[in-house]
Amino acid sequence: MRILNVIDHILDKDSGNVVLSQKEIAKDNLGITKYVEKAIDKFEKSEYVELELSRISMLEQFWNSRGDFQQLTEKFALDYFDSIKVNEKIPGGDLLFFNVELDDLSQVIGIAKLDYTQRYIHNVEYDEDVLVNNIVQNNSILPSPGQGVKNMILIDADKVQLREQSYTGASGKWLMSKNFLQVAAVPVKVSNDVKQIKKSIQKISEKYDDEDDFAVTSKTQQAIHDSLETDGVIDNDYIANMVFDKKEEAKAEFKDELAKKAIESVVAVPNANYFEKKYERQKIKLDNGIEINVPISLLKNRDAIEFETNPDGSTSVVIKNVGSLKSNF
Repeated sequence: MRILNVIDHILDKDSGNVVLSQKEIAKDNLGITKYVEKAIDKFEKSEYVELELSRISMLEQFWNSRGDFQQLTEKFALDYFDSIKVNEKIPGGDLLFFNVELDDLSQVIGIAKLDYTQRYIHNVEYDEDVLVNNIVQNNSILPSPGQGVKNMILIDADKVQLREQSYTGASGKWLMSKNFLQVAAVPVKVSNDVKQIKKSIQKISEKYDDEDDFAVTSKTQQAIHDSLETDGVIDNDYIANMVFDKKEEAKAEFKDELAKKAIESVVAVPNANYFEKKYERQKIKLDNGIEINVPISLLKNRDAIEFETNPDGSTSVVIKNVGSLKSNF
């Protein structure tokens, strides 16, 4: 990655001012290069929504006029501050703008709102010429890029990738996409669609299936993972076939449930790798307090793990062919 432009503006909500940087940060600043690289990497490993660039006129103009990077960022920062200053729940912070060239020579523009956090730091003071090391609270600490940035945009020639946080205060709810970027309809997060898919399957399985909740949930997770791994999407027809097998009435009712919730039969997933990794393991909690984290690929492998129903109705979990045990203390 190569830095083309990078600049930071300060949104000081306490004083009610925007402190605009009059010059870009040096391109050869290794510290800022590492910060931007880590912020992009963390963003790409998180959940975000994706929109066509042409749908967001403000960002389309930003991309097309990126030769005037300094002026564009100043206007964006001032307008952004006007939008957030009415909501008391939105903290002050920095707006970090960067224009970078990736390893494949494509360009990406990023805009990251770095919310301030409170931390304690040491401070060297003098009391009548006597040096005193003190501990004070600093209210303007920027987040580590490894923590992930709650509000961040990545822009390329075709699309916008957006991660945002909702803030609700006395003045109402504020979302960057709606209240600042003026996006008419933001795509629903994939995780929200997955929740609705799981709820629909659980509801229908109670009516048509004699399997317990654990078995149905495991089948659902396996199907979602397989669909992501194979095609990079969530194919609800494939999920229905995996979970309900030959129960055609259950499949039809499942499709009707999804239609009522405005969920497509094939859900596009802009960051499939994130969700594939998220669903590649099944966490099993037993009522005796034991928790087991099983790779989804082994869940149906009877040579690795088996669930046995005892005569008294209880269930035994048998873990097989273990070469070694390791305790992480």
